[in-house]
Amino acid sequence: MSDVDAGGSDRLALAVLTQYRMATTEQMHRVIAPEVRIEQTRRRLAKLRDEGLIDRITLPRAGRTRVWFPTPYGVQIACEWPELRGRRPPKTVSDPTAVRLRAGHTLTVTETALVFLEDARRRGELCWPLDWIPEVHHPLRGEAVSDQ
Repeated sequence: MSDVDAGGSDRLALAVLTQYRMATTEQMHRVIAPEVRIEQTRRRLAKLRDEGLIDRITLPRAGRTRVWFPTPYGVQIACEWPELRGRRPPKTVSDPTAVRLRAGHTLTVTETALVFLEDARRRGELCWPLDWIPEVHHPLRGEAVSDQ
């Protein structure tokens, strides 16, 4: 059983990673706690990793950037919460190679969400990290389209 704090930033961090699929440490900091020192975000992510809810890879050619992603266990836990209930769970990538291969596109989508979120914050508009739904399912050629 995980020790995720019921109403706090641990929960938000896991929910964001579940919905966004992956993010760098800096992106997570900008989403969940831009008003505090980044060390607090690093500690939070390390704690969630120790609990088996998220994992990370290090990109070798990007200044050793850490990319965080939810584990299947983390997705299972987060999808039980009201804020994510009813949303289709993302296809998780728990293999470090798969994460590395998808990082470019997914981190760009996360950065796009951040631009909207940070702009709304600057304007004083109500916009929460989970208001952004990164993408819808894009069927592959020959795959049936579903409205679910």
